[in-house]
Amino acid sequence: MHTDTTKANEKRALKQQYLLPLTPLREGPEYDHVTCNRKLQGNLKERLWDGVFDWFKTRKKNDAKACGSSNCGDGYATGDDAINGKKYGRSDTRRRMLLGVLGCPLAPISVDVKCSSSDFHYNIKDVPIERSTAQYIIHQYLAATGCLKMISVGSQQQPGYYKNMYTTGTVKMTCCETEISSVEGESVTDSGRGSQATDNVNGCFVLWQMVPRMWSLELVLSSGNKVMAGSDGNTVWSYTPSMGTQISKGPQRPLRRIIQGLDPKSTAMLFAKAERLADKKIGDEECFVLKVCAGKDDVMARNYGPGNIAVEVLRHVLYGYFSQKSGLLVYMEDSQLTRAMVENDTDSSFSSDDENMEEVMYWETSIGSSIGDYREVEGLMVAHQGRSIATVFEVQQPYMYRTRFEELWKIDDIAFNIPGLSSHSFLPPSH
Repeated sequence: MHTDTTKANEKRALKQQYLLPLTPLREGPEYDHVTCNRKLQGNLKERLWDGVFDWFKTRKKNDAKACGSSNCGDGYATGDDAINGKKYGRSDTRRRMLLGVLGCPLAPISVDVKCSSSDFHYNIKDVPIERSTAQYIIHQYLAATGCLKMISVGSQQQPGYYKNMYTTGTVKMTCCETEISSVEGESVTDSGRGSQATDNVNGCFVLWQMVPRMWSLELVLSSGNKVMAGSDGNTVWSYTPSMGTQISKGPQRPLRRIIQGLDPKSTAMLFAKAERLADKKIGDEECFVLKVCAGKDDVMARNYGPGNIAVEVLRHVLYGYFSQKSGLLVYMEDSQLTRAMVENDTDSSFSSDDENMEEVMYWETSIGSSIGDYREVEGLMVAHQGRSIATVFEVQQPYMYRTRFEELWKIDDIAFNIPGLSSHSFLPPSH
């Protein structure tokens, strides 16, 4: 009898462990909360943001002491020495930031998965000229990639669009530079020029996708850092050893790597309601520029608070540059602005007013990706290499921090319609 009771208690404890909610996914720089000076209190999601604030406070304090002296030539050295001590070096901190920014970023908006070829037809009736022109550009993009004939309804000669995809590739990531300056512009620090050799890391990734919304990504660097992420069609999650498992709040959004020339249909659905802006030249290519941005409701759904920590996404916008000559996507750029506030201890009620908050931090993450080397794979034009440059601006009075990252990526192998792949392969870690 005692044995049965013990087994029942063990099963109940195991079930409760699997039912624990995942913490919200922070889309931006990653800082390890275990390296903070003070003991962190509160629930896990607040401790993660407390770690960011502690890291900023200590770095700001040391930068204030260093600026104007001979130590000002290495902006992160003083902050990291104070925070990380001997156990965590500057290079390891930057590599975690690399994965936090470029590892598995998401697109700004969700896509309508119930699309057919008729949804991409050029239509000028009762449609603004900016929107109808964008529809024409997307229609030409689908034709150039070979996607249009695959998604045509009722075609007997074509097998239809692929159901799943397997991709392997390599990456080379670099932290190019870090600059620190006061808001008044009194001092500027560049910490990247003397340490680029130690901040170059190679890596590889494996990406699985099941149309329309399921995907799984694992990216590992030669330094030992890694990130795992995925979506089961409803929940988008991300895992790193330092931060554990987190989920993305708000509408389900596609992985940015997938729309960088790997899945033309997802890219087209993402820009289905885009607006055309002025034309622009990218390298030697004259390009049409399309813009999509997250709506107010979508952005608000990604916030969380009230509580000790309030995080608010202010905007998230994406620009696509389509070649006027080939019709293909050759460049993509997105920008996200976020504000995080920690509540003043003297005021227990939550307020979004800055004066009632103890600390306010802003950061903007911008990623620009060149996309090229298109090759035909099973009738579909797929981009096989590219380059992404990410810039993170962080502002916490009275200092501003700018960190620049770079990623060179290359596709080694890609295949469609892999037999045996099922939805069970994309379950989140809690399942």
